[in-house]
Amino acid sequence: MRGALLLLAAATSAMPLATICPRLRHTAREEDLPVLRIRGGADGAAETKEKITSWWKQKQNNFGTFNGMAPGQGKTDPDRVQASGLMKRRGLANVEKACNLLRGALKRDPDNIEVKLELADALNTAIRIKTNANSLVIEGTQDCPAFKKVWATLGAEALPLATDVRKAMPNSVKALAVYADAFLYSSSSKGIIKQALTGVGKKFVAVGKELYKHPKWDSAVGCAFLGGFYNVAPWPVGSKAKAAKFLGEGATIAPTRRNLYYVGVNAYQTGDYKKAKTFFSRALKAPPCKDPSSTEDDIAEFILAEAKRGLKLSEEALAV
Repeated sequence: MRGALLLLAAATSAMPLATICPRLRHTAREEDLPVLRIRGGADGAAETKEKITSWWKQKQNNFGTFNGMAPGQGKTDPDRVQASGLMKRRGLANVEKACNLLRGALKRDPDNIEVKLELADALNTAIRIKTNANSLVIEGTQDCPAFKKVWATLGAEALPLATDVRKAMPNSVKALAVYADAFLYSSSSKGIIKQALTGVGKKFVAVGKELYKHPKWDSAVGCAFLGGFYNVAPWPVGSKAKAAKFLGEGATIAPTRRNLYYVGVNAYQTGDYKKAKTFFSRALKAPPCKDPSSTEDDIAEFILAEAKRGLKLSEEALAV
């Protein structure tokens, strides 16, 4: 009978036979397995080989999908590769292009956790650039209609993705940080002060405490989260003293431009203009953090401009 035996041809893949047929792992070493041959002539062999080749290509596609790629793309999804390069270059135009590429990748593979993480991170970055990362400011907050619109649209897109990633990757600090940013932006769209007094505020503190356990991530960003929250939240939740504690700790762990500026803001708002002057001055001299997990480049110019303004205001207050 032509094609009576199944051809396991090496030409179809470099994958070990034990991977294709796990039982072989327990029966013999690969080098001891006999080569199975086709009886019945060359035509039968060619036909069988063609069928097996077709079958194996389909299996490779399935493996690619399992590993987080769209069918047929394997581990080199061109959209994800391009998006990764754009994210490394930063800048709003590059980040927005990356968002669009990753939206396409997610549409093709909607259950892929890695793509969800990459897209949520890209969306957070776009929000960060557009709204100055909702950073502390010397007077008031950045709770303006234009920024609320950004938080409501992009934040609402990022949060469900980040939530899925957080559930799937509970031990990933990056997943936690991406979730924290998405939660911050999405909840801020409903009003920063208003949300601070609700269950959302309690949840934000809980997330901030989780980040606080990882001081090496993004220049002690957990300290910035908690300090920033306590600095702007109204009584009885808010506390300038608690804010000073967390912000000062962050600046001690990682004396970056952002962290030093935040201490200056808190000091200025509490009337300690000498301390404010010192920290605004230090912030101006500190280069943006270049740690791989840092997000400071996205707001470096904003922080620089605000630190200059804070220094001037502090000097004026001391001169009175």
